[in-house]
Amino acid sequence: MADESSGQPTVRSVERAFDVLEALERSDAPLRLVDLCRQVDLHPATVLRSLAVLQRRGIVVAENQTYRLGVGVLRLAHGFLVNDQLSQQARPIMQRLTAVTGLTSSLYVRSSFERVLSVRVDGNPQLHYQVPIGSWLPLYIGSGKAITAHLPEDEQEAVIAMSEGYVMASGKPIDAEHLRQDLDRIRKEGYSLTTGERNVAVAAAGAVVTNPAGDVLGVLSVSGPSEHTSDERLQQSVPELQRAAHALSGRHPYS
Repeated sequence: MADESSGQPTVRSVERAFDVLEALERSDAPLRLVDLCRQVDLHPATVLRSLAVLQRRGIVVAENQTYRLGVGVLRLAHGFLVNDQLSQQARPIMQRLTAVTGLTSSLYVRSSFERVLSVRVDGNPQLHYQVPIGSWLPLYIGSGKAITAHLPEDEQEAVIAMSEGYVMASGKPIDAEHLRQDLDRIRKEGYSLTTGERNVAVAAAGAVVTNPAGDVLGVLSVSGPSEHTSDERLQQSVPELQRAAHALSGRHPYS
């Protein structure tokens, strides 16, 4: 492996570039260099080298002495959406799921200890606030718990530890023991039901999606405005949701 001082790329320099990208992706606004350096805990000269490479590729844009993601990121996202088999298989299944339930269906793909929205089919009425495609959400709240409930125990505990200090949209902090009990119930019943946890205006049900070997890939959810979506309506949607999730998991066709 070449030394970074020689000007040749190294594994560490690639990792630093991804650290910079992730910091920019998670920010709600463009970042100044000093703020970016603080977030990634790197020297300005190191961050500037990473930024220079990313700017040449159109992945990062500099303006008004700040940095933000560039249009090149959309090319990468497009490449994922057109080549990811799960997302491709999900859309017709989700269209049917929404047609039957009337609720918005969403597919979140697991990425380490987070979930990323990859496909959405809008229901009626539409949600007042829609999570943008590509958004990252935690696994300890909302439909993310359907993923966590089916992870190995050590990974479940890691997610629970991450929830410390998190306050739900209702203003209620997450209690670790209550979360463990909730995960146990979800694992036994095969679905999650949540209202107003991440957003007070959203009620949702979620079912885990796995591959044929049983590895957790993500979660399929149906959701609607909490003012129009009662617990009873969510409960009634669960059998259809589970059939769709099983189809995505390769367990049986969905028709």
